Amino acid sequence: MGEMKELEVKAWLNRAFYADKKVKALEMLVEKRREQATSVSVCYECNDKGKSDGSKNSTEEALMMIAESELELLRNIRELMKIANEVSCAIAQLHDDDLETVLIHRYLLFHTIEQTAELMNYSVRTIKNKQSKAIEKLCTFLPCFAP
Repeated sequence: MGEMKELEVKAWLNRAFYADKKVKALEMLVEKRREQATSVSVCYECNDKGKSDGSKNSTEEALMMIAESELELLRNIRELMKIANEVSCAIAQLHDDDLETVLIHRYLLFHTIEQTAELMNYSVRTIKNKQSKAIEKLCTFLPCFAP
């Protein structure tokens, strides 16, 4: 198997990792916007006298931003689940529990090689070898990478 194919398969497997990072960032954004909206509405509640339509608009705008952020978060969670399912299905095609476990740790649980080695009671070198063997096998039957 060529070096490029191995890198391409690793990139394909890593899609869940990057989708997960994006979901976590969007979760933080939603939380920040909720905090901002709370501070906007609390500020206006304290100064009830002479409350203008502008304050209602600011609160409404903040709530709209939260809703938009939540929708974006949900879209990304669905995409993450789709990608994770694709990766999981590909891993299951290995029909080798040991190799599958290595790839689950690496590409679905996002453990480092060192963490995977520790969790599986193998050396780092063994995990690297098993990961290479698994990726090599994946190349032969994944339609996007098969020769």
